[in-house]
Amino acid sequence: MSPRQVAPLFIVIALINAVAVATRFDLLAAKLPDGAALGVMLAVVPLLVLGGYFEGRIDYGEQLAELPLWMRIKSVPVKLAFTFGFMYLTCVALQTWDVEIGPIDPTPPASFPAEKRAMWFAIFTGGMFFPFYLAATSILIPGLRGLTWPLRKLPSLAGGLVAIVLGGVIGVLVMSAVTSSAIGDFIKGISATFKAHPVAAVGISLAATLIPLAIGLVRERE
Repeated sequence: MSPRQVAPLFIVIALINAVAVATRFDLLAAKLPDGAALGVMLAVVPLLVLGGYFEGRIDYGEQLAELPLWMRIKSVPVKLAFTFGFMYLTCVALQTWDVEIGPIDPTPPASFPAEKRAMWFAIFTGGMFFPFYLAATSILIPGLRGLTWPLRKLPSLAGGLVAIVLGGVIGVLVMSAVTSSAIGDFIKGISATFKAHPVAAVGISLAATLIPLAIGLVRERE
């Protein structure tokens, strides 16, 4: 498939994921009805899996194999869809477990007024769009490609339907994981350790970022 053929699908996914990100703004989230968070998760994850299924079938044309994945994706709708999706999942995890990674925190301090809260959230999301895109192409897209690889042996319609069902199951599992008190306590413990030892936290954060990147570059060259 060419990027143009599937562009409408990824535009829809991007719009839905962007709205999902907006629902994580604390003042807006407080006005949503009970169960809205699960409903949003069950909309985003199946569409991400479906997007991963079709993204794996896109032919971006002739490219240099040495280029990293973020440079090889020649489709703005694809970039937007997965970046907003990764941004949403990150917000859910950080807010649900009430943790922060240094200055990376989608929830502003409680003392901030509404306008300043909105600016804080906008900087975390829109202001960090490119880092989120790099993360999505390093983690999310390769993972979805691997997950949906067997489905690409099926006809497009059948593969797409299975991808949606699979995404629904994963969405429930993800929501169960982020709302798990045991996992939450474990994450909070790690966060407290990082706050007590900031130098070690920086080193671990850099290692967690650079090591997968180096492995990915080596694999791409091979």
